[in-house]
Amino acid sequence: MSFYSIKKLKAGIEISADQIRSALIFKKGNAFTIKKLSDFELVPGIIKPSFKVENIVDIKAFKKYLEKACKGSQFNKVAVALPDTSVKVLIKKFSELPGEDHEIREMIKWDISSSLNLSSSELRVSWENMGENNDGSSVFIIALGMEEVIGQYEKAFRSIGVSPAVLSPAGLSQFNFYSRQIPEHGHVAYLAMFDDFVNIFVFFDGSPIFYKTIKKGMLGGSSDSALNDVDLLIQYYHTEHPDVDIERFYIASPIKLESQMEEVLHDFGDIDFEILEERQLIGFDKKFELHPENRPLPFYTSVIGTAQGG
Repeated sequence: MSFYSIKKLKAGIEISADQIRSALIFKKGNAFTIKKLSDFELVPGIIKPSFKVENIVDIKAFKKYLEKACKGSQFNKVAVALPDTSVKVLIKKFSELPGEDHEIREMIKWDISSSLNLSSSELRVSWENMGENNDGSSVFIIALGMEEVIGQYEKAFRSIGVSPAVLSPAGLSQFNFYSRQIPEHGHVAYLAMFDDFVNIFVFFDGSPIFYKTIKKGMLGGSSDSALNDVDLLIQYYHTEHPDVDIERFYIASPIKLESQMEEVLHDFGDIDFEILEERQLIGFDKKFELHPENRPLPFYTSVIGTAQGG
């Protein structure tokens, strides 16, 4: 019998076109604390994210950066977040399901390969059954990548003695971090607004109905660019769901002042929103040191969410 919760150390790596981020976190019960966060800037051209073409252009240089990022992880196994443009995320509904998991996997791969006109052997598919919606259909969140793209990343990790236990798109990994603050009732949207992407994830009573990412300059660009990106995502949503308005937005962003967020969202009218606060979801280990090169906590939520899910 044990009266003490054992701390479990978990590691995550996030890869993008211009940097690698790493996170070490402790899990104790249902609570998480951060032990270490790191950034490693990449020389331009080493990584070129793409869904269909191998991403790692300079494998030798990439391995050197990867070794640096994994050096302090204290692990031979990590969870990995890949660039969103390297992995597609789909929401699929099925009226009937086969009884076994492997049969469900084959059904999903056949459905997707048919719609993309690709062989199922070319695809790597992972999925999560989100339960039934109001129509009685089973709703799945599906992440898929090309086998040669995902395999190239896996091979790079294994060549330095590290096993990539989980590979997922950065946007879903980031949502994983914030998801406990998203209510499971009502018609709500999670909206992520960061430097290089905008992401919207819409739910109806906890069941996902829409997911879309735009990989552009967001907050680092002009205010017009920010408005255009958000407007485009909302238009995408209303095209597919013209009769169902979003009741409330839950916003993940480095912008924390409501007045600043209202200014960004001004053109969309009187939007009901809440800015998500990262420090309500995770703490810092007493030995954690905030280094000058560290960016604010919101910029690490993808890699932290990756580590949490690993």
